[in-house]
Amino acid sequence: MKKLFIVLSSATQPNQANLQTPVTPPTGNMALSNLNAPGSKYAQQYGHGTTSLIQRVTREIIFDAMPQQYMDLKILSMKTPQMRNSDEFFYHEMGFGRDPLMVNTTSGISAGTTQTIPILNPTAVTKDTIIIYADNSRGTVQSVTATTITVQAETGATLPAIPAGGPGAYSLANLSPVEGDSATGISQYFRANTVERVNYIQNVIKAQRWGHIELEKYKRAGSLSNYLDMNKKRLYDQFRIDLSNIFWNGNMAEVTLSNGDVAKTAGGVFPIMQQNGSPNAAVTLSNAPAAIEELALDTEFGAYGQTRFLYGTPRVIHYVSKQYKDNLVRYAPSDDKVWTNIKSIDIGSSKLVFIPVKRFEEPSCFPAVWRSRLILLDNENIQPVYFMPEEMGETLSRVNNGTLNNFTDHWIYASFSIEFYNPLACGWLDITNLP
Repeated sequence: MKKLFIVLSSATQPNQANLQTPVTPPTGNMALSNLNAPGSKYAQQYGHGTTSLIQRVTREIIFDAMPQQYMDLKILSMKTPQMRNSDEFFYHEMGFGRDPLMVNTTSGISAGTTQTIPILNPTAVTKDTIIIYADNSRGTVQSVTATTITVQAETGATLPAIPAGGPGAYSLANLSPVEGDSATGISQYFRANTVERVNYIQNVIKAQRWGHIELEKYKRAGSLSNYLDMNKKRLYDQFRIDLSNIFWNGNMAEVTLSNGDVAKTAGGVFPIMQQNGSPNAAVTLSNAPAAIEELALDTEFGAYGQTRFLYGTPRVIHYVSKQYKDNLVRYAPSDDKVWTNIKSIDIGSSKLVFIPVKRFEEPSCFPAVWRSRLILLDNENIQPVYFMPEEMGETLSRVNNGTLNNFTDHWIYASFSIEFYNPLACGWLDITNLP
């Protein structure tokens, strides 16, 4: 409890009293309009006086004004981070193991019982393999060179013409290998390739410094009882927002620091999707429902009916929900609630659950286009990783173990990155006319 003491003096001084009558209110410095604490906004705006006799009234508890809908920060705790043994790490994924044959011709090929077809990917086929044309006709591969395959029609049949088009415009399906009796060898040997991916682990540190005297003044005479605690909590909150920003939008690169050193930065979800050609589209709001369902179908690599997550601002989710519901929902006169939101979309082969991410419209964290973006993720494909575990602590002060520093630093450190498998199982939509 702070106390203000007035010292009484018996020495003779001028103007020691200001007498009033019951009908004459105090004037001058004693007038009510001038009884304002130092720093009063009222006194500044309207030209009234201030006095140190009036204590500045400050609510002791600081209100926490941080937006509470930043639920994407919970993503980082959905999976336990895994340690890697270096700040550059490699990981592999194995795909389907089967490719269509991409025809490499611009002039077309005539129909016939035998065809020699230029192929962009001849390593995807071997001799004695049955291939299927667009009209479901079949042919058997007789030979394979570095650029072409020779195909023989089924007995008594004719191979269809291949139309003119650019390289890769026409493709042939791979049905199966075929073998006759008494074969002396095997025509098709198989070994699946892997895709090697790489990412860097980024070092992240944030600190808070308090001078020795400054810190003691806050402890002894501070009017805000939770000022220090709130500052430390906000330091940790902002640090985790840094990690989440890296998760979403970090770029794998080398950067130059202010002291001339270079450092690695980690690649995040969106840049990795961009670099790997994940499905995406820019659509108007009226076309968003059909585009969302098409995006789900284009990115299905999991089990039938698998649940995935569609991240977007509450604003995007609200307006997309209205596209689904406005023209179909009917209300009775007795209804007293309007239900405009949807929580998930189930198209049978996929279930998409909306996850509101208010922070996508936070200009201190993301460019403006993220305000109207929906990102579809298969969270099973994303693994947070680290090289050094998260650490936090504070430095010694001058009065503690003899250091010359007359301050204390509170700090928190982590190394962070992600492994992102099969980005083609994820994608995004940008709503071009979101209100």
